[in-house]
Amino acid sequence: MTRPYFLFLYVLISCLAVTCVRDYPSTAPYAPPVITNPPAGGLPSQQQPSAQKRLFLANDKIRVGIDLNMGGAITYLTEAGSSENMVNNPDLGRQIQTAIYGGPYPYSQNGKQPVEQWKYLGWNPVQAGDYFLHPARIVSYQQTDNQLYVKTIPLIWPLFDEPADCIFEHWIDIKDNTVHVRCRITVSRADTTQYEARTQEFPCVYLNGTYDRMIAYTGLKPFTNDAVSEFTDRNVINRYATEHWAALLNSNGRGVGLFKANEVRFRTAGFGQPHVGGEFDVSAGYINSEEFLLVDHNGQYNFEYTLVVGALSDIRQFVYSQPRSPSSPNYQFVQDRQGWYYTNTTDKGWPIQNELIVQWARRSTAERSFRIASPLNFWQATDVPKLYINAAFHTQGTVARLSWRKADEIDFLDTPGRFVDFPIVGDGQFRTYEINASQLSGWDGVISQLSLTSPASQYNFEQGSTVRLRSVTSTKL
Repeated sequence: MTRPYFLFLYVLISCLAVTCVRDYPSTAPYAPPVITNPPAGGLPSQQQPSAQKRLFLANDKIRVGIDLNMGGAITYLTEAGSSENMVNNPDLGRQIQTAIYGGPYPYSQNGKQPVEQWKYLGWNPVQAGDYFLHPARIVSYQQTDNQLYVKTIPLIWPLFDEPADCIFEHWIDIKDNTVHVRCRITVSRADTTQYEARTQEFPCVYLNGTYDRMIAYTGLKPFTNDAVSEFTDRNVINRYATEHWAALLNSNGRGVGLFKANEVRFRTAGFGQPHVGGEFDVSAGYINSEEFLLVDHNGQYNFEYTLVVGALSDIRQFVYSQPRSPSSPNYQFVQDRQGWYYTNTTDKGWPIQNELIVQWARRSTAERSFRIASPLNFWQATDVPKLYINAAFHTQGTVARLSWRKADEIDFLDTPGRFVDFPIVGDGQFRTYEINASQLSGWDGVISQLSLTSPASQYNFEQGSTVRLRSVTSTKL
């Protein structure tokens, strides 16, 4: 989360790792800051949670801790034998945690208006708490010798002490020098509007300012030990990380890597003063995994990631030991959207049952076009000689368009050499449309994304049209 950050003091109360199962809190261990009137501008005076309530897991390589007074977010991570906590904790918008984003923009609830600086974040549940330093609610937690579990009601970041209408659950395990995290998000919004997909923070990772060497592999020869890139631009910038990881290291070359299987869209940034700062200072290094997600009013979403502690060689060794991503598209929409999302159109909504049912039309005629897009990926064109689209079009139109994006392009171009128009039958019956990609001009090198849309020549046929999409694959099912 790219938030404003302010120094505040904690009284350290470390909780040793013990086995416990309980609801929390039955009686609150502290009272949240009492602020009767939210200020019109910046943060309230320095009134922060008065104590930490950390639970730890440890082995001979690392020690990790979550804080029940900060929504169960990861607030502590260190190498064995070190007393330095690498995690940055100056307010409730940093840590290593989950934050999600949806519409409307701005978002208000119960008469509360968002703080001006962040009003266009929209509906923004944050695991640790809100902008006004109120901690999120812990529903329950469990600790065993080798796992932490925490169930949280997050708060809406820009609003004053407003619980979000969703639940975050996290399971945390450690092995050797890694922390593996699984998360389940369950949404129960009264607002049933389907808002467009947003990039998410699954998760965000904030480390202290001394860990601001931002590193990833962004080349086109992944898993060959090719040279990595180190980024000196401290602005918030997206990276095409083709080995599925990004890292924050210190001047000694040690730190934390974030690995997320199949994900190539990461973000890096540096905040505050370069190369300095401790746990409660505003200076920090930042990375996150930033996939697009359409958040349904009643959806449930699962993701997982791994934090790898150590040197760059340790991070890469772990990543190289993991299963490789598929070398060609294989999207079958059985129970979810498989990361696909929409621009200027909508689908039937959650749950997904063996198909996506999408409006084959723009939201309004004032909008230029619509798009059904795959997640960002990495495929060699030579590995994808054909594409098969299993779909049922219900439309008066006779043509659909498959577009693709290359690795060095920031968006779909829809220019010659980046799309093919193919004939469709609009009677609502399922057919498999075969596209011989190997014969297409511009289908070469690395392909990073696919999309389906309607060419402008078909716009007058769109009203009331739909497409039922079962799969997009490189082999015929």
